[in-house]
Amino acid sequence: MSLVRLSLVFFAAHLATALYFLFDRAPGTAAAWVGFPLDDAWIHMVYARSLAAFHGFAYNPGQLETGSTSPLWAILLVPASWTAQLCHIGVVVPAKITSLLTAVAASVGAARLLRGLGLGLAAELGAGLAIAFDPSLAFAQVSGMEVMLAGALGLWALAELAHEHYPAAGIAAGLAPLARPEMALVTVMVLAVAQWRLQRCHAPAKARLWVMLPMVASVGGWMAYCLAVSGYPLPSTFYAKFASREKYLIHNLILIVEKILPASPWFAYGSGALLWVMGAVAVWRRGLVGRCFVALPFVLFAGVSASQLIRASEPFYFLRYVLPAQVFVVVTLAVGAASAARWGWQRRRLAFGPAYAAGMALLLACALSKLPQTLRGRAHLFAWNCQNIEELDVAMAAWLRDNVPADETIAVIDAGASRYFGEHKIFDIIGLNHHRFLHRDPKAMAELSRVRFVSVFPAASLEIQSDPAWFPIHRTSTDNLTICQCAQSEVVAYRRSSEAR
Repeated sequence: MSLVRLSLVFFAAHLATALYFLFDRAPGTAAAWVGFPLDDAWIHMVYARSLAAFHGFAYNPGQLETGSTSPLWAILLVPASWTAQLCHIGVVVPAKITSLLTAVAASVGAARLLRGLGLGLAAELGAGLAIAFDPSLAFAQVSGMEVMLAGALGLWALAELAHEHYPAAGIAAGLAPLARPEMALVTVMVLAVAQWRLQRCHAPAKARLWVMLPMVASVGGWMAYCLAVSGYPLPSTFYAKFASREKYLIHNLILIVEKILPASPWFAYGSGALLWVMGAVAVWRRGLVGRCFVALPFVLFAGVSASQLIRASEPFYFLRYVLPAQVFVVVTLAVGAASAARWGWQRRRLAFGPAYAAGMALLLACALSKLPQTLRGRAHLFAWNCQNIEELDVAMAAWLRDNVPADETIAVIDAGASRYFGEHKIFDIIGLNHHRFLHRDPKAMAELSRVRFVSVFPAASLEIQSDPAWFPIHRTSTDNLTICQCAQSEVVAYRRSSEAR
């Protein structure tokens, strides 16, 4: 089957799971259609809207920032922003279509990679469909976030490497860190293998340079931008979130092994562990690219685990960091399933052939047994997460837009919806979208001291609550917080009294 036909099959599968998630009405509303499951998605929309207006990576008008964790994702969302403006519709559906297309690209990339490794049509088809039907990845593909873009670029980089198309591999690998910073580990591995192969075949220096050029241009260009805007070579998200600690590494790896991976339906009754081993062995035998593919999930899991604390195993807020690595796990499981089916079929005529076939059938049945239930659960969670953001962040953003004087600056903790839906200048207290405040610039600190309106979670505003100069003016809340197990079921807007200024 040609890759074009496989692409159509994958598109149909991804569309089916996307619609299944978008039509879920667990909260009794259409929140899954009209909302995002994280406020961070609205931050991407802010930067995409600014880029669409040719204002660069501006957060507030005229305020260039380095707060985009995934600048490439913001760029890819520009057509969604244009579509929303031209058709006078909300940006959510166009953004989710963009996300869906990156998920399809991941499935096609997986099939092309396995074709380059010579693993057969069954493995190619199984890998693409496994990505489409994996519950956590299905959640990610309609989240408005960059997860599937990162996974797709990693798969395509390895696929082009397997086909010995080194310039194309260099492009995919060079762009990967602009989708997720942790994907720089993929970039290093792919470019190292490409350079080693080119050197072995005595390729001219020009050919080796062309492989490296996309990475230098993309990563170097983004670092140069960050340096010019903030005076620091890395985006604000790095300085605000990165906290390498040995205890984080150990805690996170244990969480991944004991809870995150076993929660995947493919691992039901221990079936996934066996399929992963079978798939890893099959891929490992296909040469250096296959060995890199087998190693990548471990490398990415370790990289993410060393960089920040993953507090829980279920919420998408934390899972999004490990899901690009899980894409590789899912593909390996699909290869293992294809290998198991082939192994059982080839031995059907032996003395114990029926027993072999029954054993492999049972193994595959176990791996699929919990898939419908888990898909339904993740779809419900997706709808509720979107409902939470609508009830908390979007509702507060609309109220602030309509009730706070236009010349006032509003300080916030969640900086996405508040900026996207309002015309006020927003002061990001976390500092992700305000590099001067993040680095404690005196002028930024003085600016914050003059702010009269604040929108925060009560649990994160104990000082304001105890200060008589501040008094609450509006509250938004949700009765069923599903985004995280934390004290964030209410957002409160405060105003400082005029006498306190």
